[in-house]
Amino acid sequence: MTHPSDYDPEAVRFFDLAHEGAQIRSVAQIVDKLAPLAGNRPRSVIIYSPDHLARKSAELAVALAGPLNTPCVIVDKLPSYTGPLDVVVALTDRGDAPELARGLITAAGRGAEIICAPPARGPLLDDLPPTAFTVPALPTVAGFSPARVIATVTAVLDVLAGPDVPVAERISELAASIDEDIVRLSPERDATINPARGVRAFVDKHQVIHTAPPAGDPEHETGARAAELIAHLWSARGMASGYVDPADLPEVLNHNVTANTKDIFHDPYLDGPEEVIPLRILVWAARETDLTEAMAISADQATRRPFGRIDAALRLVIRALAATIYDAPTGDGA
Repeated sequence: MTHPSDYDPEAVRFFDLAHEGAQIRSVAQIVDKLAPLAGNRPRSVIIYSPDHLARKSAELAVALAGPLNTPCVIVDKLPSYTGPLDVVVALTDRGDAPELARGLITAAGRGAEIICAPPARGPLLDDLPPTAFTVPALPTVAGFSPARVIATVTAVLDVLAGPDVPVAERISELAASIDEDIVRLSPERDATINPARGVRAFVDKHQVIHTAPPAGDPEHETGARAAELIAHLWSARGMASGYVDPADLPEVLNHNVTANTKDIFHDPYLDGPEEVIPLRILVWAARETDLTEAMAISADQATRRPFGRIDAALRLVIRALAATIYDAPTGDGA
């Protein structure tokens, strides 16, 4: 019998992340059921979620999907105009979401098409409209999955683009790409081959700003969308951080220099110790950076799959999530 003390805490925390590829494959399972929607031109796609992280993940998927054929809105309350010309994509981890359930029943009653990615259990499952297309949930995973949200939104937008798009195949390849990175990010891999451990060590005992390559760089949009989502995900996991647009970085760095300038009038006996937490910057989707106290983190282009920017951004997000799982390094850190 395994004693509780024999469990590796990092491996336990890695469990949900290890299933991100499987989360994407669960989305692929419903693609064939969405065939009646293929090529439709709805008045709008309404991405409806009461969950902050789900909405932020959906923003990434929509922004990197490329030119859209249909207007798309991301909301936490169902618009009053919702009707038979609309497609509603509902996303939540809440097993009990009565307001969302009422909204979906209303939307279905008005003739809207409903696609829902609910949790594996809870009253919501029984409250969904019978006409809703439901994304299967993994029964053993409890935490929020950005991959599931991004794959669901991407699949719906691809289906609506037309019957000639091999959506199920593309979603399956996206899952394979994520699985490749998850192997590299395993707790069994040390810092020499696990990039997430390197990120965790770099930011230890520092304030953290997430940013992207500057405007004009081909990776700017990918990096910016990933960095913004990562900032929210880190903060939700207790690693407080923020996103700064590359154009605003000079002002931020100037303020940081001022804050770190030693006060010649400071008296440690009267004023107490000066405690200014140093700043480090993570530049997502960048191969290199000229910024000081910064790390460039690239989504290796050699393994990119058909989804291109979404694939790259999601792999960056997965790497960032893995960094929150690992313990801070012992000693003085990076």
